[in-house]
Amino acid sequence: MKKLTALLLALVCVLGLLPATALAASDTIKLERFGMSGVSYESAALGRCSLHEMYFSGGNKTSVGFCGTKGGGMGSSLIGQTWGNKTPISDPTVLTMMAYYYAHSTGVFTDEAKALGVDNIWSAGYTWYMNAWVQAVIWRYQQGSMSDPVVACAEELMAVFNSLEGTHYTSIDEEKDGSSFRSRAQYILDLGAQGVWGDCEVYEYAYTGPGSSYHPSNDVQAVMVGELNVTRELYSLIIKKVDSTNPNKTLPGARFLVASENGSYSKEVVTGGDGTVTVPQLEANTYAVTELEAPEGYEIDNAGPQYVVLPNGINKTVTVTFTDTPEITGEGSIRKVDTDDPTKGLAGAVIKITGVDNDFTGTYVTGAGGYLTDVPWKDMPLGSYTAEEVTPPEGYTKSPDVNKTKQTFRWDGKTDIALVFENDAKVKVKLIKLDDSDNPLPGAVFNIIKDGQIIGTEATKADGSITVTDVTEGMYAFVEVSAPAPYATLTEPVIAHVDQATINGGGTVTVTAADKKLPSLSILKRDAQTKEVIPGTVFEIKGIHYHYHDDVTTGPDGRAVLTNIPVDSYEVTEKSVPDPYVVGEESTQTIYLGPGENRELIFDNLKQPLLTIAKIDADTNDIIPGTVFTIEGVSSDYRNDVTTGADGTVSLRLAPGSYKITEKSVPAPYYLPSKNADREQTVSLNPGDEKTVTFKDHKAPELTIFKEDSVAGAPIEGAKFRVTYTSNGEAADPRLH
Repeated sequence: MKKLTALLLALVCVLGLLPATALAASDTIKLERFGMSGVSYESAALGRCSLHEMYFSGGNKTSVGFCGTKGGGMGSSLIGQTWGNKTPISDPTVLTMMAYYYAHSTGVFTDEAKALGVDNIWSAGYTWYMNAWVQAVIWRYQQGSMSDPVVACAEELMAVFNSLEGTHYTSIDEEKDGSSFRSRAQYILDLGAQGVWGDCEVYEYAYTGPGSSYHPSNDVQAVMVGELNVTRELYSLIIKKVDSTNPNKTLPGARFLVASENGSYSKEVVTGGDGTVTVPQLEANTYAVTELEAPEGYEIDNAGPQYVVLPNGINKTVTVTFTDTPEITGEGSIRKVDTDDPTKGLAGAVIKITGVDNDFTGTYVTGAGGYLTDVPWKDMPLGSYTAEEVTPPEGYTKSPDVNKTKQTFRWDGKTDIALVFENDAKVKVKLIKLDDSDNPLPGAVFNIIKDGQIIGTEATKADGSITVTDVTEGMYAFVEVSAPAPYATLTEPVIAHVDQATINGGGTVTVTAADKKLPSLSILKRDAQTKEVIPGTVFEIKGIHYHYHDDVTTGPDGRAVLTNIPVDSYEVTEKSVPDPYVVGEESTQTIYLGPGENRELIFDNLKQPLLTIAKIDADTNDIIPGTVFTIEGVSSDYRNDVTTGADGTVSLRLAPGSYKITEKSVPAPYYLPSKNADREQTVSLNPGDEKTVTFKDHKAPELTIFKEDSVAGAPIEGAKFRVTYTSNGEAADPRLH
C-alpha cells in the first residue's frame, strides 16, 4: 500500500538534481543568494504569494532558508548580511515539510524512503514550486491558521498545483489521476511522522545585520533554516519456503532471485535444510524476490515477485514466505464394502480423515459404489493420516474391532492409496453350496429371488457361500443358473424365509444345498451272437430338450463313454458299423440321465449274411472249380460275377435281402443245363445267416467211332467223319477225326 501510495507523489515530484545540502545548526547564518522567479499565485489563506528562493551559509554548508513572516523585508540587497539568535522550532508539520523539502531537493534520503521508492530528486524548476509550498505552510504556521495540518497543507498544495498546471481546482477532495490533494498531503505527513524524510532540526534566526537602503534593519524579517540528519544502516532478508498444504513443513532446495528495484543489487539464493535462506548486508531499498525453481517434487504456486521494503518499520530483518504445492501423481481411494461380498460397495458410511503430523481433518460420506469421492487428495498436506469409520451404512453394524474401523496411511502424493473398510449386515440370508462329498462348491451361479422378483445374480465364493444383505421380511429363493463342471444344476430352488422376529433380532438365516455331478453315459457295442465287443461303431447322441449333440465311436473295448453331459433325455442312434456287421433294425435307443447317474446302453449287432455257392458233379459229387455264377439282387441293383475256387465253392457276405444266382459258365467236360430253372436259384439272406447254395452239373456224353479194315480187321488211321445232330442237322465238334 505504501508503495502504491508513493506513486501518487509522481504528480508533485519531477526528477532532477540540486547540489545543496541541509545547513548545520550554526549560531549565525549569512544570506548567500536571493532569487525571484517572477511567478506568483493566489492562496485562499495567504493571498498573493511570490515564488522566491534564499540560500544561507553557516559554517561550511549552504542551505535553503524560508521567510519567517509573510510581508517582511527580504531581498538581494541583504546578501552578505547575517541572522542570529536562533530559536528552535518544534511544530511537527513544519519539521516534516522542511525535511521533505530538503530530502527531495538535495537527494539525501533515509533508508526507509529508498525502500519505499519515494527517493526521487526534484528538478531545479520543480523545486521552485515545492519551495513555495513549504514557504506557504511555514507562513500558515506563523499565521496560526494550521489547526488542521492536513487541510492547511492540502489547500496550499492545491494553490501551487493550480499555478503549476494552469488548472482550477477548488476543493482539496477533488481527484487528479485517482488521488486527491487531501490524500497526498496526508501521505506526506504520515511518512514524515514515521521518520521517512529523516530527522530535521529547524531554527528560526532573527535578523542581526545593519539593513540596506531598500530594507532597513527594523523591516527585515526572521528566517527559518533546517538541518536534515539521515542515518544509514544495513538490513537482512529471510526467504522462507513452505509446503502450501502444510505450512509447518519447510522446503529446502528452492531457488530464488533477489533484486533491488533500482538495479543496484541482484543475487540468486537457495533455501537450506531448514527451508530458509538469509540474505544479509542489504541496503535500504525495495527488493523483488522471485522464485526461479521449486524443490524436487513440488510445483511453484506463485513465482512472484514479492516486493520487500527494507527496513520495514523498526524491523531490520524482514521475512518473506513462499509456498509451493506438491506434485501429485498418485491417487487415493477409500471404499466401504460388504464383508460377505467385497464387490458390493456400501453408500452412506461416514469416515473421518485426520492428519497425524499435520492439521488436516475432514469427514466424508461414501457414495455410489461405496467410494469417498470428495476427499481433496491433491490439496491434502503430505504426511501421515488416520481414516476412521464413524457411522456404518444403514442396515449394517460397526465392528467392535478397532483394527477394522481405523486404518493409518501415509500420503506422499506419488504412491497410490487404496483403503477398504468392511461392514457386516445386521440381518443376512446365507446359502452354502456343497458338492456330492459335502465339500464347499465355489462358482455355482444363482439367481436370488425375493417374493418372486429377481434381486440379484451371484456366484458362490471359495467357501461355497452366497450372502444376501439388506434383508427384509419375506421369502427368499436361490435358483441355480449354472454349476461348475462337472456338477449338475439343481432342479429345485432353495428356499429361506425371513420373519419379522429375525429382522428385529438380527442374525443370519442359513440354507444348504448340495450338487451332484453331471451324468455319464457308456455305450457298449457287441456281436449279437458271440457277445464279442465291436470297436469302430459310430453313434449319434442328441439331447431331446437342451440341444446337446455329439458323435462318438466305440474303442477297442467296444465302448464309447460320455462324461459330465447335461441332465436330459437323450436319443442314441447307431449311424455306422464296421464290416462285416449290419446296423440293426432298432438302431435308436432313448434314455434319461439325471444328476449323479452313470448309465449304460448296449447295442447288439449281427454280421452280414454269408452266402456260399458250391459246384459239384451231379453223378459223382466231385467238386467243380472254375464255374462262373452271376449274383443279382432281387430288390436291389446289386450284381456281381463270382467263380468257384479249387474247392468248388465261392463264399461272400452280402447285405440282407433276396438274391438270384445264375450259373453262367462251366468248365469242360461239363455242360450248362438247357433249362433256366436248372441253372438258376433264389435265396433269401437275413443278418447272421450263413447259407450254401449247391449247383450240380453232368459231364457231356462221349461217342467213339472205330474204323477198321473190313478184310483184315486192322484199325485204319486218318479216316474223317462228319457228325451232325439229328435234331437240327448242325455239325458236331469239327475236331472229331
